[in-house]
Amino acid sequence: MDRDKLHRSFDTSAGEWIALIPNELQVDAVGLWQIIPVGRHEFGFEGRDLEEFTREALKGLLAKGAMPITGQEKVWVVEPRYGTKSDEIIDKVVKTWLSEGMREPDVGDVWFGLTTVVGN
Repeated sequence: MDRDKLHRSFDTSAGEWIALIPNELQVDAVGLWQIIPVGRHEFGFEGRDLEEFTREALKGLLAKGAMPITGQEKVWVVEPRYGTKSDEIIDKVVKTWLSEGMREPDVGDVWFGLTTVVGN
């Protein structure tokens, strides 16, 4: 993956975008549906490059304290099926996505949020 590749609409590189996305956690959870389409459509990544972009974005979110969550009955809950360790979570999320043919995720897929959003 070329970390210097520029966003189609903004003067932001892929590496800069990956570094900035965890800042959203202070405002809201970040969904997988927000990561993959940006890598694919805004940076033009496909295949292994898109997978690497996704892995790096997830790594940054988890490093800032995010955990996998899903919405259930209008409340965020921790999604335990992805595990508890960062590498395990990244591998399981990416493996699930790859097993689905690298499809565009939707809002019903996994999100990543801080403990402050769980139960809200």
